[in-house]
Amino acid sequence: MGRTENIYHLQRIDSQLDGHHRRLRDIKAILDDDRTIKEARAKTDAAEERLHETQKNLRSAKAHVQDQRAKIKASETRLYSGTVSHPKELEDIQNEIAALKRYLDVVEENQLERMLAVDEAQENAAEVQDQLDKALAEAESRNADLLKEKSEIDASVAEFEIQRQDQVSGIDADDLKLYESLRRKRAGVAVAKVQDRNCTACGTGLASAVYQQSRSPSKITHCDTCERILYAE
Repeated sequence: MGRTENIYHLQRIDSQLDGHHRRLRDIKAILDDDRTIKEARAKTDAAEERLHETQKNLRSAKAHVQDQRAKIKASETRLYSGTVSHPKELEDIQNEIAALKRYLDVVEENQLERMLAVDEAQENAAEVQDQLDKALAEAESRNADLLKEKSEIDASVAEFEIQRQDQVSGIDADDLKLYESLRRKRAGVAVAKVQDRNCTACGTGLASAVYQQSRSPSKITHCDTCERILYAE
């Protein structure tokens, strides 16, 4: 196997590894990204807080109604107890009871409104909880698939790493240094295959002399445009 062919096969292995590592980074980003769940949890927490607040308001309204009814009952007891006989005082008690009953209508209406608010808050809390449950279920399913894929890629990476070590062992140290330098400069692609007398990396047509040199098993030939190592079968 010639110098360029050795480097070309190393490039193919590294390209596979690069693709695997990109996918592993993507998988990690997806697994780490729980924004959907965080947003669903935030909505659930807000809905629960709203529900607790409406329930608190309803308890207050009920207590107010009970207090008002107790006042009416106390006034009516006093009115009919026989302990008050003066007409003016009796009239005042009757007026007081009438006023208390009018206000009772107000507080009972307020209680009804707060009951409706609780019902609405309960429906909203149930809805957002359902959304959270669905988000968690989808994440669990998605994560299971991603973790399975990650495991498969990890195994493939391990195999390619072994292949890479074997391939590197057959490459001259200077050639390997040149290859690694070009990899850093050319976005991971140091070797370009020649096809129809063109550099497949940049599309440049090769001069006849350059093309002939690229076919030599003992020489390293570079593309005049992108500087990558040329490999011709």
